[in-house]
Amino acid sequence: MEFSTLARSMSRLRRAWKPLSLAAFCLAVANGNVQAETSRLDDVLKRDKLIVVGSSTTPPAGFVNEKGEHTGFEIEFARLIAKYLLGSPDKIEFIITSADGRFPAVLSGKADFGISTATIYPDRAVRLAFTRPYMDAGTAVVVPEESPIKEIADLNSPDVNLASSNSAAAVDRAKRFNAKGNPLFFDTDAAAFLALETGRAQAYQADIAVAKWRAANSKKKFRLLPGLLGNRNGNAIYMKPGDFRMWLTLDTIVQELVTGSKYDEYRELYRKWFDSDPPPQRFYN
Repeated sequence: MEFSTLARSMSRLRRAWKPLSLAAFCLAVANGNVQAETSRLDDVLKRDKLIVVGSSTTPPAGFVNEKGEHTGFEIEFARLIAKYLLGSPDKIEFIITSADGRFPAVLSGKADFGISTATIYPDRAVRLAFTRPYMDAGTAVVVPEESPIKEIADLNSPDVNLASSNSAAAVDRAKRFNAKGNPLFFDTDAAAFLALETGRAQAYQADIAVAKWRAANSKKKFRLLPGLLGNRNGNAIYMKPGDFRMWLTLDTIVQELVTGSKYDEYRELYRKWFDSDPPPQRFYN
């Protein structure tokens, strides 16, 4: 075959290949989009029920009341999400875990998301997806009413055992603020507070809402120390990363409750559990 004839043949092949290449590319993109759009949200809608990690030992966030009902601010907040996602606050099932078991429960796929006084930290964001906060938070300390402990600095003493849950963040705080003492760690917040009640611990750390609740309902046996262990921060819903549709849906509902069109419902819920108004609507949240 002459060179000119070969060149013309190759040119025709290239022209024929271009449409095929474009078609193959479009098909690959389409298949990729189908895979990318697969979301746990579809499973939730098909199941017609949310499966959520919650707490049962951290009043007023999540606890079992004297009637045997699982309730609390976070529990009712999760029910509001079920209401707007599935049409009913009752279309929800709660999985109860210890503090260190809550994140594995969502990462393993056992739950759709979790809401259990989980504070946003940069190291947690590496392995979890957080919505915007549903409430301001921080860590406070409770001590007996007659305790000589007057301020946060007094915790750093060999005479003080600081009790808390065994979450990584709580362990880190104990090492920093109770370095000279003997920190005590427990699977549940209730067990940590029991250590304070029985005298095994001289101080107890918890989310500020929980700490305030414990002190206020102790019949003046305990009091709150002024200040916080570290900075003020935010508690948020957490879920397995990599599912943008599910995250965006949850984040949007949280936004509308905390700062948007459903703020009245959020304010009513907040007043019920904290006997005060939540922060005002903030467009920048």
